[in-house]
Formats: sequence, C-alpha cells, structure tokens
Amino acid sequence: MNNDIGTENKSVKKLPKKPEAEILLDRQLEMKDKSKAANILTIILFCLFVLFFGVMFIILPDNEYSQTEKRVLASAPDMSWYRISTGLQRDLKMMTMTEDEKAAYKDKANWSNIQKELYEKIDKMNASDEKKAELRSKVTYEKYFKVFSDDVSDYYSDQFPFRDQLRVIKAATEIAMLKQENNDVLFAGGYLIKKNTLADGKTVDDALETIDSNLKFIGGMQKFLPENVKCLTAVAGRTVDIAVSKIPAIFPYSSTGAELYWQTYNEKAKEYGINTVELKDVLKAKFDEGEYVYYKTDHHWTSLGAYYAYCEIEKALGNTPLALDKFERETFSRDFIGTTYAKAGAALGGADTIEFFRYEGDTGYVTEIKDDGTKLTAFYNYDYRDDNDKYSAFLGSNNKSNGGNNAVTLVTKQTDEPRKKMIVLKDSFGHSLVPFLATDYDLIVLDMRYYNGDMSEFLSDPDLSAILVIYNMETFSNNDGPQKAGGSVIGYYNK
Repeated sequence: MNNDIGTENKSVKKLPKKPEAEILLDRQLEMKDKSKAANILTIILFCLFVLFFGVMFIILPDNEYSQTEKRVLASAPDMSWYRISTGLQRDLKMMTMTEDEKAAYKDKANWSNIQKELYEKIDKMNASDEKKAELRSKVTYEKYFKVFSDDVSDYYSDQFPFRDQLRVIKAATEIAMLKQENNDVLFAGGYLIKKNTLADGKTVDDALETIDSNLKFIGGMQKFLPENVKCLTAVAGRTVDIAVSKIPAIFPYSSTGAELYWQTYNEKAKEYGINTVELKDVLKAKFDEGEYVYYKTDHHWTSLGAYYAYCEIEKALGNTPLALDKFERETFSRDFIGTTYAKAGAALGGADTIEFFRYEGDTGYVTEIKDDGTKLTAFYNYDYRDDNDKYSAFLGSNNKSNGGNNAVTLVTKQTDEPRKKMIVLKDSFGHSLVPFLATDYDLIVLDMRYYNGDMSEFLSDPDLSAILVIYNMETFSNNDGPQKAGGSVIGYYNK
C-alpha cells in the first residue's frame, strides 16, 4: 500500500512558478476596476475643489486689510495696456543686457533717468491731462521693476478664499508634525516666540552696530544735559529673552542673538557711562515665578510687566512707586491676539487678556496726540475694544492707521499745582508704561521713528526734570531713533 502511494506522488508534476512580473500584472488587472473608480472619484473631488474655490474667489469681495496678519493685502493688479506694455519694454531691454548692466540699470541711482524717459513717453501720448497725471503717479521704482506675474501671484495669494482659516490649518499641521514652529515662530508652552527679530536685510553684526551707535549717542546726550535733568536708559527684553524657560531644550538658543545683544548692550553702556535701569532680568525672574508679565500672542509686555518696569524706573529716579494694591485692574479685553499670532497663524495658549491699571484721580489726566488732535480722558482709547489691534488702546489715536504710534503725545494732569516734566523717548513698549509714569510727571512722549523735530520746544521747558529712553531690544537693535534723539539734545545744548 505504501508503494502505491509513493508511485502516485511521483506521478504528480509540479507547475512552473510564474515570474514576479506576471504575478504583479495579474494583481493589477484584478484591481483595475476598483482603482478606476477610485481615480474617477479623486478627479471629481479635485475638480469640485478647484471649482468651489474659483467661484468663491469671484463671489467674495477683496479684503483691503488682514486683521489677523496686521498688514495691507495686495489689490487687483493693474491690467491696463500701459502697465503691460511698459513691463514688456523693460523685459525686452533687459534681455540684451549682461548681469552687470542689469544691476546698473536697476540701481536706484539710475531711477531718475528711467523715470524721465517714462515721463517723456507719457507726455507724448494722445490722452487727457488727467489721464497723464494718473499714469505719472504710477511711475515708481517699485512698480516699474515689479514683474507683472508677481503682482498677479501676490493678489491671488492675499485674496485667496478662507485664507485665515487655511493659515490656521497649516499651523495646526506643523504642530501635528511635531515641528514646534511655524513661520519662524516657536510654539513654546502656550507662548508664541519669534526666533528672529532682525529687520529685513539686517544681520546680527548690523544689529550689534546699531546697539553701539544708539548707546554712543545716548551717552553724548547724557553728558550735555544740565545737572537738574536726570537721564535714564531702560531696554526691555524681547519675549525670547524673557520666556527662556518655555523654549524647547533642543532649540539652538544662540541663533536668537540674545547673548551677543545683551553683552554688547551692557559693555557699551558701561563704556559710555550711561545710567541704565535693569529690566530684562527683573521681568525674567517674574516670568519664571509664573507671573503674567508678557503676552502669549504678542511681543509686548502686559500691564503687569509695565508696572514692574515702572517700579524699577521710579526707584532709579529717587521716587517711591505706588504699591500694586493701589491700582484697580480693569479688564479691557479677553480676546486679544497680537503680532506674533499674526505671523504664526495660530495660538496654542489661547487669546490674551489686556488690563488697564486704574488709580485714583487718573480721570483727571488728559492725553493729547498732537499728530491729529486726538484727546483722551486718562490714557486709553476705548474705540479699539472691537478692533484686532487692541494694544493700540494705550495712547491710541482716532486715526487708526497710526494706532498708538504717534510722533508727539502730551500727558498732563489737570491741576493748579506745579508738576515735574519728563521726556519719554520710546517705542510701543512705552505706551502701556505711560499711565504709571504719569503718577509723578507730566509727560512729553516722543516716538523718534515718526518725530522729525529738533526737540528744542521741549528741552527749553523750565519744568523739565528727566529724560527716559525706553525701548524693547528688538527696536533698539534695529532702529536709530535714540541716535536721532541724542543728536537733537546735543545740538540744542551745544549751541
């Protein structure tokens, strides 16, 4: 019986094994119908997606300004024949040039020659004077050298339907992928922290040079002031300097330039003999203790942070600051989202709360914004409550395009008693500090980014008692405002 089984087994022939390519082809044929249906569905969904957003782009009106990004959005490009033909002429001309010739042609020093040629062509056109004037107004360096396709691209990008919602989705995707950042903003324990605070085109070396130059002029200003006018310089830390404990350990902190900035600031301030007030370490200590001294979605300090800065400044001036319990905290907003949110596109820690620290008699102050004549009772403009830019409620002008960034602001207590006066040279960090400083001084608040006067009308005031330079390190390392102020003071006393 065993022999019979063995004989049967021997008679069974093994089928040859199919090549892998044939097996794969068989599988593809089996899946053909199923994959065809899936492909058709994908194409239909894609077409519906494109059609939907195409229709929405046509239906929805253009937005002039993005509240969340805090910037003006691109408008529809100029589709006139003049704009298109001018661009074509420029491109054809540049096609025959070498790289060096292109650079010389695009150099701003050469712009007056190009502008003259364009004006001559406009004057020869068969058009009304009004039309010629309109065309002349469009002859600018930026518009002439901007490629038409870039105008179209910017327009579609800025006016894309549901742009804000899509930015949030993008940010959420970055977080889900554990990148811990979006658009150079770190998501750090509920705080949004800008990694890089350099102005466009500037390097760390440029920033260090600006810090040095600003301090040099402040030192010169301090030397020329009379003995009865005290001068103090107080530079606040950036969020990246204060919220260090929230930053992921794997992040290369040296890339922020923090150590170099503060080392240069401290060394040069000492070298030039400047009277400084330490704010960064004080606020960092408060932050590490869990106090709400910097906003989570904005680069400014909170009113509580400004209060602690006021205490340090007042003590340095020989004054006694008001105790914290002398202030009543008024909640102005619980849904503030600021500048770092605008860059990051999302916030993990929720919106911020803005508080006004009110005190007895503060309604007896008048804040006058000389730029446009706005007058505020106390220091706040409540018209910003429903705006996205709520921080501008501090010293905010009725001209909302300026917000709180005004060239000249005067803060005066309505009283018959004589009061000392202080000139405050500031960036926007000074806005929420002003209500505290006003407890001891009438204030002349100057923003040197916008003020172009010589300061003589303020320096000649017999009641002038102090000058305070109050900046955030981001502005102090990027802007020459203190140099302008120092030059004005030196020029006034060195007549």
